[in-house]
Parts: sequence; C-alpha cells; structure tokens
Amino acid sequence: MGLVLGLDEAGRGPVLGPLVICGYVIGDGDEGALRKMGVADSKVLSPEERSRLAPLLRKAAVRVVMRVIAPAEVDHAVNGGGLNQLEVREFVSIIREVAPDTVQLDALTSRPGRFGRLIGELVRPLKPVMVSENRADSRYPAVQAASVLAKVERDAAISALQAGYGDVGSGYPNDPLTKAFLKGCDPRNYPPCVRRSWKTVAR
Repeated sequence: MGLVLGLDEAGRGPVLGPLVICGYVIGDGDEGALRKMGVADSKVLSPEERSRLAPLLRKAAVRVVMRVIAPAEVDHAVNGGGLNQLEVREFVSIIREVAPDTVQLDALTSRPGRFGRLIGELVRPLKPVMVSENRADSRYPAVQAASVLAKVERDAAISALQAGYGDVGSGYPNDPLTKAFLKGCDPRNYPPCVRRSWKTVAR
C-alpha cells in the first residue's frame, strides 16, 4: 500500500499563539472515505464541524504528525530567514519522518511547481511524487484533513491561553479582543504567547 502525506498549517498570520503544522498520512485510495466523513478545507468548516471531524480523522489516519511551533521560534524565523523558511524546514522534517510515496501540500509561493521541486530536492534520497499546488486544501482530502487537525490543535492552544490570560480573542491582528489584550500588556515584558516580531505589536 502506498502512503499519501498531506501537509498544511494553521496560525501563520496571528499575533498570538503557536504556528501548527500537521502531516496527515493515509493509504493510497483512502481519499473517498475522508470525503464521506465530510472533510473539507478547515476555513469553510465551523468550529463544531472541525471538533466533530477531528477524532474521526485521527482514527482513519495511518499516522498523524504534529509540529507546534512556539511564538519565540516564529519570531526567530521572522527576524531571520522568514516564515517560509521555517515551514519548509518542518515540511522536510515531516516528509523524512514519514517517508511517503506521495506528498500533497499547499504551496507557500505563487510558483507551486518550483516550490514542489525545492521540497523534493531537500528530501533526497527519498523520491516521493510531489503534488504542490496553491489552494491544495480545497482539492485534496489528505491536505484538508491536515488543515482541520492543525486548526483544532491551534484552537486548543488559544483556549489554553484564555484560561490563563482571559479572553484574548482569536489571536489575529484585526480582532478587537486581541488588540485590547496587547494594549493591556507591558511592552517591555510581553507574555510568551505574543509574537513580538509582528508589526501589530509595534503599533
């Protein structure tokens, strides 16, 4: 049985909380079962739908690999080579760990074919079939499953922050609750949940 690895992330844009990258592994030909469950891009599903799907998706997977990247590491990447470089490193790490026959991923650039070739070169001597497309999370069930599980993991991290800090909102820069939380922080000593490299924090 060939293995298909879908890769996606949640939390690239927020100013609070972790970036979560998920690798979702299924057998070649298992896409139909995921579609019957109702899997879709996490952005078009409600929180309730994602919560319902998450345990079903975990049960259906051959394997799930999760990377939860703390705000300090995100800041280090932004101040260094950039977020794309960080995500490429994690994609490569997951591919090497899983050694799939096919990789399906949501390309991070406007040149998806070139991006797929770059990842393929970085995982040698592995030679998976690389499917690198923009909006892959709207087409491929394994990528959709990865996007759902990554979002559920990040939502759980935000809920944990709310337990410690009160209502911090969604963590996105345009969220009034998140803005209010940031304004209430001492800018000389932001809590570790804050991505200090974000321009929103400076403003």
